[in-house]
Amino acid sequence: MAPLKIAIVGAGIGGPAAAIALARNGHHVTLYDRLTNTSEVGYAFRITPNSDRCLKHLGIDIIAGGAVAANSGRLMDKYGELVHITTENTDPEKAKRGISVFAYRPQLHQQLMEVALALGVEKKFGVKIESVDVENTQLVLSDRSTVSADVIIAADGVHSVVRPCIIDATKYFPSPSTGHSAFRFMVSKPICQKDQLMSSIISDDTHFLSWGADERRILVYPVNYDKQLNITCTHPKHLSEKEGPGDDASAVAYNQVASFETALDIYKDFEPVALRLFHLAHPDGLRVWALQDMDEIPTWSKNHTVLLGDAGHPVLPFGFAGASMAIEDAITLAELLPEDVEVGDLEERLKLYEEIRKPRVAVVRERGRDVAGGADSKTKVGPYMQWLAEYDALEVTRAALAKHLEAKA
Repeated sequence: MAPLKIAIVGAGIGGPAAAIALARNGHHVTLYDRLTNTSEVGYAFRITPNSDRCLKHLGIDIIAGGAVAANSGRLMDKYGELVHITTENTDPEKAKRGISVFAYRPQLHQQLMEVALALGVEKKFGVKIESVDVENTQLVLSDRSTVSADVIIAADGVHSVVRPCIIDATKYFPSPSTGHSAFRFMVSKPICQKDQLMSSIISDDTHFLSWGADERRILVYPVNYDKQLNITCTHPKHLSEKEGPGDDASAVAYNQVASFETALDIYKDFEPVALRLFHLAHPDGLRVWALQDMDEIPTWSKNHTVLLGDAGHPVLPFGFAGASMAIEDAITLAELLPEDVEVGDLEERLKLYEEIRKPRVAVVRERGRDVAGGADSKTKVGPYMQWLAEYDALEVTRAALAKHLEAKA
């Protein structure tokens, strides 16, 4: 069979992951992105064992790329009183297959792009996609020229330009469903270790710290070869609304500047150790955006155009699984589009992809909303994280495809 010509819109994390897997299947893959340098966008996130297994399958050693193992964590109230201790990566045999880590987005992106380009994936950055002609499987560029493909994969994030070409965007669109926003910034870990106040809690063994009260949380974890701390501070959206211009798109952007004065006021009743983090950050380094997700949409694909990751199912960060879901999507989709797939089978394969992925994403979506609403007791954290970690996207997809082919025989 002739290899497919596949166009991927969006070169964040899910797009390059899909590009690697599809290129390894022998397909001709091109990555498009409106930005000229996609590696500079974003902060950090959790990669759980389920998605680390996927990355290993793609040839990515995430620890070698700067990620830090998420071996333990301290969950505290706003006064610093210990509420719960978490432990992960305790089983050496399971850890060989996949571990839980904290990853710095630019570093993982660089790893993915290096592998993708080495496999012959073509990149076209600084190209703006206006829309998609789903009936003819064509990208429509900003200069009104078109690019034809056998398959178009939309991995262009929360504000996808492709999604409205597949579903009714007036009925289904991202929104701040729980009414929360988040500040994000980075702090040097060595600086914290030398600080008289911070040194009491930041050590070489520090993996995850959390302070929480009244829908406000400060989360801290190390990235970048354990040299930096990523700080995420979630809170009710109205408390920081004055920081944004009122434009939903820019409020979600990673580079919306915020003031430390506002942040300190929001968390002013938290213990001094937690507040010290704000003082140690670069004065221009604070960013804020509204946290958005989206209700389940009727379909993830139309003809030969399909949604992947946040383009199809943005979720809140409280479920620790936004990036993981995109990576799982990429592996699932590639397994369903092997080298010998026929063009006539593409529509049903894309529907099978949706059938496999939708139920799992639905659980993650609801988990994020539940935690945002306060349902984050330690009795619920363990079972959810176990369910998340034990999933094997490759095994699940291969079994589903075998069943599908058997039913057709």
